[in-house]
Amino acid sequence: MLRNHWYPVLESVRLAKKPIKIKRFGDFFALWRDATGAPRALPNACPHRGASLSEGRVRDGEIECPWHAFRFDGTGRCSQMPSEGPDATIPRALNLEPATVREGHGLVFMWWGDSQENYPPLPYFDDLNDRGGATETSYILPYHYSRMVETNLDLHHTPFVHGNVFPVGSRMMNFDAHIDGDRISSTGTLVREKDALAGRTEGATFRADMIFPNLGMVELSPNLRIALCSTPVDDEHTWMWFRYCQSYVGSAWLGKLITWLAVQSELRVVQKQDWRVFAGMTPGTIDDFPYAFVHSDKAIALYRKHRAQRLAKQKAQQPAEAIG
Repeated sequence: MLRNHWYPVLESVRLAKKPIKIKRFGDFFALWRDATGAPRALPNACPHRGASLSEGRVRDGEIECPWHAFRFDGTGRCSQMPSEGPDATIPRALNLEPATVREGHGLVFMWWGDSQENYPPLPYFDDLNDRGGATETSYILPYHYSRMVETNLDLHHTPFVHGNVFPVGSRMMNFDAHIDGDRISSTGTLVREKDALAGRTEGATFRADMIFPNLGMVELSPNLRIALCSTPVDDEHTWMWFRYCQSYVGSAWLGKLITWLAVQSELRVVQKQDWRVFAGMTPGTIDDFPYAFVHSDKAIALYRKHRAQRLAKQKAQQPAEAIG
């Protein structure tokens, strides 16, 4: 995966008073909030006897192991080992290497890569308006994250897989995709075939953007957009997060109802339609499949090309640590 990037790993609302356990990047982490309310993350296994720290509790902003009450602060330092008394010297072996986490845009982000003196800003879409009411959901899928990223850039499967939800034309017209720094932007109009043959280009215009390494946005209409991410759980699973945002109405409660209904459609219909297709595909990463692309796949092709270039550069710089 691409190192030295921020990855969304959890919705902020899910991190409350109790610690929570997540698996991301092939490892388990314990997340909690310290005395200031800031998110903290440590490897989930206590270095003393391997107990799950997420099964413990938070005391004075530190996480306490459920087995022997050893306590750890947000820097990973073991601050207490009750069985040895307050004057005992705490071995360095009891300290843990913390994961760097930040909170913003309603998400907890984790930095995956080398420690930095100054970290870059958290990625998000500045042009995404979620003030009119938004609803979010998340789940884990048994597929590599790279395949989920490129699937969210695929606009022209809509009429064939989701035609009963989005009754749009099948001809992709006026499609364009380009990359600017870390962002890929794409837009196109799905036109009914008979209209396309008659020279008409009116139809349903969609937009799909992404910010490297895994943050996406899909515009279903000018008033309904989805922010989403595809974060690696491990090499075979992905944490998918979706936030439906609307600007049809200004009322917060009515907007919330609109986005809630959209999420229900996503969970009950749209994703199941996608899963049926995914289930028939050979497992693996996008690097395992030399697909034959067409013009409507330009955004996906850009993602593949620039991801491959970044992985190659990463491997050249850190050959022992680079992971595809």
